[in-house]
Amino acid sequence: MKRLKIYRYFLWLTIAVALTGTTSCGSKEVELPFETIERNDSHSAEEGYVGLEPCAVLVTNQDDVERLEGLISQVALDQLAGLNFEQYFVVAVLRGRQPTSGYNTIIERVAKQGDKIVVYAQFWEPSPHWEVQSAETSPYHLIRVHKDDTVLRETELVLQSQVVTPTPPF
Repeated sequence: MKRLKIYRYFLWLTIAVALTGTTSCGSKEVELPFETIERNDSHSAEEGYVGLEPCAVLVTNQDDVERLEGLISQVALDQLAGLNFEQYFVVAVLRGRQPTSGYNTIIERVAKQGDKIVVYAQFWEPSPHWEVQSAETSPYHLIRVHKDDTVLRETELVLQSQVVTPTPPF
């Protein structure tokens, strides 16, 4: 009887240790607060990112700002020239070439998962009930995020997006 109690004790102890180990091994997501530098939904497709697929760009130092030249407005580039990259890093989500106005790019949140930065974005499509301009656009959202020591140039940036089409109220 005493042997059975000891066996149960070790069984429960083993289960507790196993459960604790599995919950602590998963990479936890840490929310990163951010500030918008610029969100531009009508940026010209001739000047902006002409790709057809969305992309995200991580800028961790002043040298990386060159990667955004021609993709974002000159006003935003001027703001990046004065940014303290010791304190912040920048994320740009570029929607790509769109046939009309009415396409919006909105970064909802940014999170750190292990050695990755995950950017959650919404890509708004124009509602069929809205009037749009026929000019091609290249919408984007540019943000700054407070830097910690683990965000490096080699940090992987992951874009998680969803397409949203608003419906008018009745």
